[in-house]
Amino acid sequence: MTLDKKRRQSVSAVTIENIFDGNIEQVFEACRQYLDYPKFLPGVAGIEVLKAKEPKSVCQVRYEVRLIKVFHYTLNMFEEKPSKIWWHLDESNLMKKSSGSWEFSDLGKGKTKAVYSLDVAFSMFAPQKIVDQVAKANLPGLMKGMQALIDHHRHHG
Repeated sequence: MTLDKKRRQSVSAVTIENIFDGNIEQVFEACRQYLDYPKFLPGVAGIEVLKAKEPKSVCQVRYEVRLIKVFHYTLNMFEEKPSKIWWHLDESNLMKKSSGSWEFSDLGKGKTKAVYSLDVAFSMFAPQKIVDQVAKANLPGLMKGMQALIDHHRHHG
C-alpha cells in the first residue's frame, strides 16, 4: 500500500494492489454491481444508481456512507470493459474532491490483479479519524468485501 503523506490533513490519496480470485471479466462485472455494495462493503449504508450526466459516463452512483454520521456523495462513473472503472465527484455533503479507479490485469488461472486508487479532499476541516477511515482504514474491509461480491456473482450470476 502506498500512501501520500505530503498532503494537508483534510486531503488523502491512496493506492493499493490486490489479487482477486476470478478472471478479469468476472471481477469487472462484480465491481460494477453498485446496487450490491451495501451488502458487501463496510460503511456503505445505501446506493442509488442514477442516469449519467456527463458524456461517456455510464451512470452516476449516489452513496450513503456511515462514518460518525451519515454522509452522501454522488460519483460520475466511467468504464472501459474489462480493464478499468474510474470515477470523479459530482456532489457531496462531505467531500470537495473524490476521484479514483479500479484497474484490472488478467493474471491467468482465474486470478486478477486489481489496483485501487483514491484521491479525496474534504469540503470542511475533517478530523484525521474521518480522513483515515474514508481513505485508508476501510481498505482491508473493502478488499474483503469486493472478493465476497466477486464470489457471489461468480456463483449466482
